Amino acid sequence: MKPSKINKYIDDHASEMINCLSSLVSIPSVKAAPEENMPYGKEPARALAKMLDMAKNYGFSVTNHENYVGTIDMDPAKENQLGVLCHLDVVPEGTGWKYPPYTLTLSGGKLYGRGTSDDKGPAVAVLFAMRALKECGFALSKNVRLIVGTDEECGSSDLAYYRAKEALPPYVFTPDATYPVINLEKGRMSGRFVRTVVGGGDKTVVSVHGGVAFNAVPEKASAVVKGFSEAEINEARKYLPEHVTMDLVAENELTTLTVNGKAAHASTPEVGKNAVTALLRVLGALETTDGTAEFFASLSKIFVYGECDGSALGIRAGDEKSGDLTFVFSMIDYENGAFSGAFDIRFPICESVASVRAKLEKAIAACGLSICDFKGVEPHYVDENSDFIQTLLQVYSEFTGNEGHCLAIGGGTYVHGIEGGVAFGAEVLGEDNHVHGADEFISLNQFLLNAKIFAEAILRICQ
Repeated sequence: MKPSKINKYIDDHASEMINCLSSLVSIPSVKAAPEENMPYGKEPARALAKMLDMAKNYGFSVTNHENYVGTIDMDPAKENQLGVLCHLDVVPEGTGWKYPPYTLTLSGGKLYGRGTSDDKGPAVAVLFAMRALKECGFALSKNVRLIVGTDEECGSSDLAYYRAKEALPPYVFTPDATYPVINLEKGRMSGRFVRTVVGGGDKTVVSVHGGVAFNAVPEKASAVVKGFSEAEINEARKYLPEHVTMDLVAENELTTLTVNGKAAHASTPEVGKNAVTALLRVLGALETTDGTAEFFASLSKIFVYGECDGSALGIRAGDEKSGDLTFVFSMIDYENGAFSGAFDIRFPICESVASVRAKLEKAIAACGLSICDFKGVEPHYVDENSDFIQTLLQVYSEFTGNEGHCLAIGGGTYVHGIEGGVAFGAEVLGEDNHVHGADEFISLNQFLLNAKIFAEAILRICQ
């Protein structure tokens, strides 16, 4: 049952929780160039110092692991049972904010500011969950360790550093995603396709550029073509997919074609409109004198507009637990004969990095492509019937009144690759907290509820 005195403690300390979050939000802890004893720059190190100072003032044992990671222990003399993994680094503020990104603002029951949801707010909630247990006199038989990192947003090298030094507790969760529990994260592959293409004809594709990130459906793509009349380009334009537009700018013999699609995250490519693969269809329909159009036409047959499951590449896969494989041709660069195209693949637990890569290489060979800058990570899965997961689901259900269940995602969380690690909160499934966007927020009620949920989970796992 929910210990009412813990809930009351958290409610009574709401103002103090807000003040702690405010002090963290005020630090723009975006990764920067390393400095002496500060591997990610001054601001992430400053945020970590602030968090550890707060925890120390509350009577916890703290350790700063060379400004990569900090640890906060309830009782370090006891055996570690649970690790809660949070991070204090944030993405850049970007543009479009109504509220100042680095000043915590309470408005309409919501706390606005960069990091309120991802992941400073959850880190403060965990800290106060531990504080509530401590000050309300709940004696735990085993230790809970709050682990706060400073490089989650840029690859989690902080965690790799820490794990090379320290063993993680047997149970780990991160409140850096959504409730109820995420127990399955697809595997991921990324890299670039490369090839040299002979151009230089009177009628030719001079250059092609599009996309901005490996892990995003490209919103824009442009090409410069030479020697084509307006009528010839309009004939090729017929191959442009529906709901995608193209702008033309002609100057002497050169025409710039710009395709406008819709961006989306690579884990959900079906909601986007891929400007790069749309442009390939148009370029492939031109009649060049040097074979460049023929090359782009061959690409459009394996990187098919609107196809997100890799069918044309022969890599389609799926299972009941994970869902389907997703493929995104995300960036393209071609100029002076040098072609490069980036890709992102998220694949289910029924597949492996080696198997998917072998199929992919077989398919792209027909276009003369090879792979470079390859990265691959196997899927992450924890049995939903484990006592750990069932405890978390039970706590979630008791506090929310909603049925607890496990989720599978195409993205990755801080626990990917940690044996038995899962994501537990701290966002409400289906609620848009503007994570990584302007006016990121967490509702005050959810902020407090998170602390209560985490306190109960810690109590049951470590009692």
